[in-house]
Amino acid sequence: MIKRLYPLLFSFLLAAPLLLAQDSQSNNSQATNIGGAWQISWQARNGSQQATMEIQQEGSKLSGTFQDSSGSSQVTGSIAGNNVSFSVQIEGRPMTLAFTGTINGDKMSGTFQPQGGGGGGGGRGGRGGGQGNHTWTGVRQGNSGQSEPEQSQDEDDEYGL
Repeated sequence: MIKRLYPLLFSFLLAAPLLLAQDSQSNNSQATNIGGAWQISWQARNGSQQATMEIQQEGSKLSGTFQDSSGSSQVTGSIAGNNVSFSVQIEGRPMTLAFTGTINGDKMSGTFQPQGGGGGGGGRGGRGGGQGNHTWTGVRQGNSGQSEPEQSQDEDDEYGL
């Protein structure tokens, strides 16, 4: 009877450290901190666009501001492991930009999709075809963001719409 327990005990002793290490890694990935200043870039119809985003993080909840050529907008979102999602409510316009992406150290990238802005479709003078996913990248700023966002004449083009 005791000889039968040895293989089971041996297997348990080998597996326990692996299970503990896996649990420790998953807890660490949930604690990714992305608070601070980020330079966000994306390609629009009229060329490369940029914004500065200041993120505050409490646990998995994100908040902050998004500053681009059209002004400052509110950011809300969340983070889980290295996955990030946040929304930017464009001030003065019925449009929200929904961003999703992944974080790798001081860089993040993904896609964003404009939401709203048409109020039932067709309210944008035939420009609703710009709805869809657009790629973006972000780089954490080590200092207080020295570059200003580029200016754009047409706000629809600014977001690639």
